[in-house]
Amino acid sequence: MHFGRAGLSLTLALALTGLSGCNVYRPGGSMRSNDTFTFISNEYYPVTVTLYDVRTNEPIWTADVPVSKQLTFRFHEAQYPENPANPDAMRWQFFDRPTNGGELNSVMAVPDKYSRRFDVTIRKTPEYAPGAEPYAGPVMGSSKPVQQPPGMSTPTPPPAAPKADPAKAPAAKPEPSSDPASKPAPEPAPMP
Repeated sequence: MHFGRAGLSLTLALALTGLSGCNVYRPGGSMRSNDTFTFISNEYYPVTVTLYDVRTNEPIWTADVPVSKQLTFRFHEAQYPENPANPDAMRWQFFDRPTNGGELNSVMAVPDKYSRRFDVTIRKTPEYAPGAEPYAGPVMGSSKPVQQPPGMSTPTPPPAAPKADPAKAPAAKPEPSSDPASKPAPEPAPMP
């Protein structure tokens, strides 16, 4: 079967695209075995990522991912052969979310893939992005501040009850007397 020049050009273009090293940064990884990971923080899922050396069980790197940001990092094997304790490289970068690609500018030497582990923890929620803190002003008719998430409107106070006309008010019940003579006598106890 003969594909001609068009077939050869298409095959070459597909091969170059596959080898170009394109990464897709998304939670759960790039769906390829290239050791790329992305973690996104939001108000109810603010994350902290910690990298551990499992040989000593000590943290060697940690990052609090700010709300409305994402942290993407990628491991590269055998980048530091002169350093047998930490031969691999980890490159990382914080991005605004969602970012599907970009350059990972920060780098450090890390243990190999059999000697490292990263843990993800969730910080106390809700946590707001800088400048997006909830409204904390007083509520109408009260001097107490109320926490209100961004984007919500100020609560409307309930309608005031209509004022009663004293001339149309029902007659008040007489107050019980404190005179012991006005109290009824207790009933006798039944005989056995």
